[in-house]
Amino acid sequence: MTGEGVAARRGALEVLRDVAAGAYADRAAARRFAGLDPRDRRLAQEMSYGAIRLRGRLDIELARFANRPLERLDPAVLAALRLGLYQLRETRIPAHAAVNATLEAAGRSVSAGARGLVNAVLRRAAREGRAPDLFPAFADDPAGYLSTWGSHPEWLIRRWLKRHSLASVRRLVELDNEPPPVTFRLLEGSTGVTPMPEGLDPLPDRPRMAMLADGAPADAIRGGSVIAQDPAASAVVDYVSPGLEGPLLDVCAAPGGKAVALWFASPARPVIAADVSPERLRYVRDLSGDAGAAPWLVAMDGRRPAIRGARTVLLDAPCSGTGVLRRRPDARWRLRPGRIEALAARQRELLDAAADLLPAGGLLVYATCSLEPEENEEQVARFLATRPEFERDAVGTADGVDLHVWPWESGSDGAYASRLRKRRKE
Repeated sequence: MTGEGVAARRGALEVLRDVAAGAYADRAAARRFAGLDPRDRRLAQEMSYGAIRLRGRLDIELARFANRPLERLDPAVLAALRLGLYQLRETRIPAHAAVNATLEAAGRSVSAGARGLVNAVLRRAAREGRAPDLFPAFADDPAGYLSTWGSHPEWLIRRWLKRHSLASVRRLVELDNEPPPVTFRLLEGSTGVTPMPEGLDPLPDRPRMAMLADGAPADAIRGGSVIAQDPAASAVVDYVSPGLEGPLLDVCAAPGGKAVALWFASPARPVIAADVSPERLRYVRDLSGDAGAAPWLVAMDGRRPAIRGARTVLLDAPCSGTGVLRRRPDARWRLRPGRIEALAARQRELLDAAADLLPAGGLLVYATCSLEPEENEEQVARFLATRPEFERDAVGTADGVDLHVWPWESGSDGAYASRLRKRRKE
């Protein structure tokens, strides 16, 4: 007989194994949780994403209790250990339930001997508790503390500490390790006023934004007057929106939140949502249909655009995603130092190709969900130095320059955007 919560843990274990094999957590979860009832789906999401977020913290303890290098363990065994220890340390689930249900969920994916190891390690962890000397003290070794207890790659922590205050980086790490709230952007109707859907509360000082207060996200979306969107992404839409002329081309549109929001926020038509991946364009199509928007969909490589005649181009460029690590828990472990440089090179190609599409007076908005200067202000500075026909467009922010959304200040995701206008011919 299957015990309570075993199906959720089985789904969570499958996601952990998929991610260890190179899959993206959100895609693995969509596939593995499809057959679960809502309660088990929520539990599986919490446990799998939590274990991925706090992998660094969990592994410090597991290495001690297992008495062997973790890389020598079978991936299925390591997934079970991480899932079990996450429940013991980060939830209120009773120890016996956490251990027994995790062992039952592991089932035939691990051998009898391996189940014995998982059982022994988890019961020892439950019995002994967390050793107080396992993690560096923040006061003595801030980078060590933030990378181990804070569960972030050390190279990334040290990189951030070179650019931001210690207090800011500590707050960023804390936010990354929390599940993000479910927030929505209210879509402007024909009267410019959208009623607040039931179950949502308005976010103070965030026009057009609301937070889920009651019920399921699907219930709020069903009315077609909102889309799920973080305040940082919504801030980019508001930064882009003023004075747009159509046609408006969103070069890297998937999954479609900004294209749909702009369709409602601006009279510019047509709105063209493009992406290199036809598969990902399906997300744009589905989101548009649910919201009642009608952008044109085009599959194309933004470095070799198949569209001409756009007067506004939004390039929400592929980036390291360091501003959205709480939302993409596996991204911190996937990222490598050289990846940022490679992404910056791709962004340069996309920027130059987008610039070539615009006539005199046209607007190019460059945006990322990165916190890294090579992908943001340094990228724009390089562009302006090599493309003298463009200048900054002093619209959209209070200081008339670029948009920076810092998570430690906003409590939201991070984002960057810059408005770049092609000079009109004299």
